[in-house]
Amino acid sequence: MAVQNVNRGKVETAKTDRITYTIDLAQPGKPTKLNGELSGLAAYDFDATAVRAALDQPGSSDDGFHRIYRRISANSYVATTAPGVRVQVDGITFDDIAIRPSKFRPAEIIALVPADGSIPTPAQSRDMIEKVADFFEGFQIGKVEIGRQTVETPQGTGRINAVKYDPDNIALEGLDMPLPQGQLKMERFALKSFSAANLMRWAASLKTPGQPPSPDQMLGLFRVLQGAEIKGVVSPYKNTRQFVTIDTISLNWGQLVGSIPSKANLVVKMVTPTDTANPALRPLIMAGVDKLAIDLDVGAAWTESSGAFALAPASIELGDLAKAQARFALANVPRGLFTATAPMEAMGQAAQVETGAIELSLRDGGVVDLVVAQFSRMQNVSRDTARNAIVQMIRAQGEKIAASNADVRMAIDALAGFVETSGQTLSIKLTPRAMVPLMQLMQLSQSDPESALAQFRIEASTGL
Repeated sequence: MAVQNVNRGKVETAKTDRITYTIDLAQPGKPTKLNGELSGLAAYDFDATAVRAALDQPGSSDDGFHRIYRRISANSYVATTAPGVRVQVDGITFDDIAIRPSKFRPAEIIALVPADGSIPTPAQSRDMIEKVADFFEGFQIGKVEIGRQTVETPQGTGRINAVKYDPDNIALEGLDMPLPQGQLKMERFALKSFSAANLMRWAASLKTPGQPPSPDQMLGLFRVLQGAEIKGVVSPYKNTRQFVTIDTISLNWGQLVGSIPSKANLVVKMVTPTDTANPALRPLIMAGVDKLAIDLDVGAAWTESSGAFALAPASIELGDLAKAQARFALANVPRGLFTATAPMEAMGQAAQVETGAIELSLRDGGVVDLVVAQFSRMQNVSRDTARNAIVQMIRAQGEKIAASNADVRMAIDALAGFVETSGQTLSIKLTPRAMVPLMQLMQLSQSDPESALAQFRIEASTGL
């Protein structure tokens, strides 16, 4: 061990070549030892004055962060247990470790632990969790990088290229691990803006004896982090020889109003096998579609100044079969709708919301032919006969509504033309004729669909 440049409570470097240990793991009838070795441990720019400030009660009102280490690193760590389990980590670094004296109070956490070893009461547990949350707010690490990790077991060997942390992300990179069905590989998994302190406080809020968590308590999870991302996954699909591949799954949210995000975005790009055991997918399988490519992009945002809520873009693409897009707008959305805690309060706020324009489009890449082929098999007729029959059914059903609404006739004609000629794009736009309260429209949609449609001016068209 070597320590260099010790001066007035500060240490420039402290290095240890190797640390080894052995621990007896007490298991009845199975004596096992854990052997560990840590090599190349080093600490840089240690400042004892910052530690003293944190532990000194008169200085506990200090709300600033004080760095105690510039860096702590290790070259490698190896741990083994019998039989055949070995863990190795190559390269560990912790940068810019700091504490906030006003929050960093480990003695207060220890004082809450029952001295007689008894199980803490619910009230004691909540207090302890709150103190631990304060502790996390009083402890800060600028960056963490844990290098290549290997876990060897009798069932196989798993590997992770790196685990990285900074205030914006916790990321796991290069996962490769065995599963009973095959090998799982993942390029990256990340949590965005994760807060350990908020996680502890959220967990404490759920501990109400004898009562399930309320919806508002569950929504508190949005304060723990601001999103998650998965990239580059190849995973075995059930007990088949096929794989699920995920290019990207990304979910982000923000601009919390109360406990609810007023802005969110979801992106999914993946390919999954069509499950032969799922009856709903049987038409795809019969048409020779053994994989389904999914490309989903949904964004939603609320603007407080105008009270407008917009769902745009919202698109989903199912391989080469079809692509659907939607835009949906609401007006006069009050802030109270996001902060309401009681159902009746939320209903009162929702009554103020008005429906805006709705735009829908569907591009046919083969889905129409697929529906026609399925109908042809069910009716035991030719495909041309099946297509004509579907078109006639659309026109017949549409006539019941179109008699009192000329705009509906235009939409029915467009839908019929969409089925008649493959490879087209069907576009429909609904524009409110006047103010349309959302709650009223939802009720009309269930009790009187014709009146609900009459609230809108309908434009429809098809094109190649």
